[in-house]
Amino acid sequence: MQRRAFCRLLLSAAQPTPPGTALLLDLASKRVIRAEHPRVGAQWLIRPGSTIKPFTLLALIGAGKLAPSDSFLCPGVLSLNGEQVNCSHPKLGVPMNAARAIAYSCNCAVAQFAARLLPAELKQTLLQFGFTSASGLLRVPEAKGRIANPATPDSQKLQAIGQDGLSITPLELLEAYRRLALRIHEPPLAAILEGMEGAVNYGTAQRAALDKIQVAGKTGSVEISPGIHAAWFAGFAPSRRPRVVTVIATQGFSGGADAAPVAKQLLRDYFKDEV
Repeated sequence: MQRRAFCRLLLSAAQPTPPGTALLLDLASKRVIRAEHPRVGAQWLIRPGSTIKPFTLLALIGAGKLAPSDSFLCPGVLSLNGEQVNCSHPKLGVPMNAARAIAYSCNCAVAQFAARLLPAELKQTLLQFGFTSASGLLRVPEAKGRIANPATPDSQKLQAIGQDGLSITPLELLEAYRRLALRIHEPPLAAILEGMEGAVNYGTAQRAALDKIQVAGKTGSVEISPGIHAAWFAGFAPSRRPRVVTVIATQGFSGGADAAPVAKQLLRDYFKDEV
């Protein structure tokens, strides 16, 4: 895809300040093979939204506090610290387990499960995956993310769904998903991978799907200032034998509608001889 056309797709929403970024990393060499607006990727500190949910659920599974079969019937409505963070997925008629909570990005289920964590357990997992540390992936100065210590149970739940208490750069998220991709065959990650594949196949990230290669991904969205939102996509492909990792961060109300299509183009360009 031509670079000019790609940039138009990346910034197809109203022009953000700063502009968005699109990153593609070769997993084997740890080399960034495409970086649109690299300084934005290195320095734009924003909340990760639902792209954090795989790490929240992994923290729970790793601590022995969530089994893949554990489930919660989503009520669709959620208020935390006076903030409405309702679910946007359709009513399914079946309870949410870990995989479905990722695929459909269920705030209610992830927040409910996250109440089982001790305050330090999620932070420990995030630190293990490189959050708050410079990634060193690009030769540009990097900002460092921040992880707050939740003051209340509601604050902990908001942090667990990426809506408060945590700020990261796109490069930090790229490094985190790189580490996730490297561990994807470990047994505790089975439900996480199932959910990320489900997000692309039938959930929130369907616009990142490729015809012949299975993509694993997660979308997210956050309000970064009144009336201005950022849209996220993070993932890797092929899902079972990852070769590349990608992160998209741009202005938009929906990670699925605004960031996932950019990821699709980025991945389709890379796999052009295979799709």
